[in-house]
Amino acid sequence: MDWWNAVIRWLVDVVATFPAGAHPLVGLTTLSLATAVLVLWLFGKVSDQQKIAAEKKLVQAYLLELRLYGDRPRLIWKSYLALMYANFRYMGLMLKPAIFLTAPIVVLMFHLDAFYGMRPLHVDESATVTVQLNDPLMSNVVAPTLQAPSGVRVETPALRSLESAQFSWRIRPEQAVSGVLRFNWGSNGSWEKSVSAGDRQQLLSVRRVDTWHKTFWNPGEDQIRVPSVAWVEIRYPAATINFFGFDLHWLVWFLVLSMLPAYLLRGFFGVVI
Repeated sequence: MDWWNAVIRWLVDVVATFPAGAHPLVGLTTLSLATAVLVLWLFGKVSDQQKIAAEKKLVQAYLLELRLYGDRPRLIWKSYLALMYANFRYMGLMLKPAIFLTAPIVVLMFHLDAFYGMRPLHVDESATVTVQLNDPLMSNVVAPTLQAPSGVRVETPALRSLESAQFSWRIRPEQAVSGVLRFNWGSNGSWEKSVSAGDRQQLLSVRRVDTWHKTFWNPGEDQIRVPSVAWVEIRYPAATINFFGFDLHWLVWFLVLSMLPAYLLRGFFGVVI
């Protein structure tokens, strides 16, 4: 799973940051259009296009019947029932492509959120680093040591929460930086966590986790392979994309920039939706 996430991270980072210094919407538009084309192609491949087209025509026919027999209640009721059955059949035909498309789209969403959904810490903006343990934490246990990269100051010693089995530190970047925090816990192991500060938009990892399946929704870093640690987290501030006065979450832009082209291009690809 680590290599798969690494490939997607690289692709997203290359597309989203090209050309260098461009508005975030440039990369997001490219990714949205590519997603629209891929979705149309996959939809056409995995769906039964002939049956979908036939069911759509039936739905349209029953809708016309409802208008045509407006003064004949018995025929209206018959057309209404037939319309319901046709709709159910249509939704059933859409279920198969929806299942095939959901997994890759969801994976892409988590990666895009890691790039567009958060911003790096500002210089002199504090943040909390939290380590979650797998086992209960005892009061007499020595805390891990935290070594920050140059340009990041660790402002507090390790604070422990016995109830939550967590260690926490407060850090503050003193300059733009993209590096790693290094933790050492003696015989319990050592691990790292990426940290970023500055103005450059980049792919960020809020939480690094210990199991492969959790990396589906935490794809920013490879999994932690230290038995004592469940995850380590830096909570970055949320980000939005501003364009001509519209300050919106990236997902709104993505849906508009992918769904509208997909709808407009469906005829070019010969896809019935």
